[in-house]
Amino acid sequence: MKAYMLAFVRVNDLETFNKEYIEKAVPIVERHGGITVAVDENPDLIEGNIPSGRVVIVEFPTKAAAEGFYNDPEYQPIKAWRQKVSQSDSIILEKGF
Repeated sequence: MKAYMLAFVRVNDLETFNKEYIEKAVPIVERHGGITVAVDENPDLIEGNIPSGRVVIVEFPTKAAAEGFYNDPEYQPIKAWRQKVSQSDSIILEKGF
């Protein structure tokens, strides 16, 4: 069953973030079967409340693949750098009922 990683990311220096994080993280995402579905700097709120920040949705073939990306040993130093220069709210969810 497909799974999705949903993140709301707040970054102070987007140019550096894109170069230092995105360029290094995306190959690891792809190695785990991940595909970026959507990225939006200013999503339109239609109801309720959401965290602020860039919204990122990444599709993985399974929940295990999404967790595999997040826990990948090669990703850990990249994740640690991201956590120093940004704040995020993130979840993994599965598609379907």
